[in-house]
Amino acid sequence: NGKELWKGRLGGTFSSSLVLVDGWIYATNEEGQTFIYAASREKLEIAAQNQLGDSVFSTPAICGGSLYNRIAMTENGKRQEYVVCIGA
Repeated sequence: NGKELWKGRLGGTFSSSLVLVDGWIYATNEEGQTFIYAASREKLEIAAQNQLGDSVFSTPAICGGSLYNRIAMTENGKRQEYVVCIGA
């Protein structure tokens, strides 16, 4: 019906899309912080917050119990991009 259930702020600027897996929402901001919170109708309840690299503009992909994302890090004054896999 369009009724707002709750509001919450994660912090940062977001370019990537949200990903929902097994009742958890994954949100990664441009500064490389990934927030994991419950897909709840009650309130914003952040379960975890992790830093991946210096910047992230991509949407995480979940496959086979693993999370994949493209991150960037500054190494020796140059931007270097990586694909990281977190999980099994």
